[in-house]
Amino acid sequence: MTLAPYAGYFSDFQWPWYMPAVNDYLALAESGGFRSVNVWGEKADRYFPDIDTMIRWIDQPNLVPLLPFIPEAKRSGFRDLVIQGMIEETLQPDGSCFETFRRINLYGVASGNGF
Repeated sequence: MTLAPYAGYFSDFQWPWYMPAVNDYLALAESGGFRSVNVWGEKADRYFPDIDTMIRWIDQPNLVPLLPFIPEAKRSGFRDLVIQGMIEETLQPDGSCFETFRRINLYGVASGNGF
């Protein structure tokens, strides 16, 4: 998104997914009326068995919110650049691809006010 010739297309881009930090989730749950709230992060790193599986993951959901910002004639080049970079970063000697994932878990008890 920051590389030429694509950076200009993303000047007004806002990420469509809400991805707060663990402490922010805790505050949000408590302010929403949950009690006995426990929020924790975990490593959920993943191996994709091959490059094709990694490419399907890049296409869905990763590129979905980005492509509408790019003129149709340049989308293929952008996609290829992203895929090339991801494969270079994640490819393992055995042909699998390793990607780091972080997951946030939340447990809370509804306070009885309509949840």
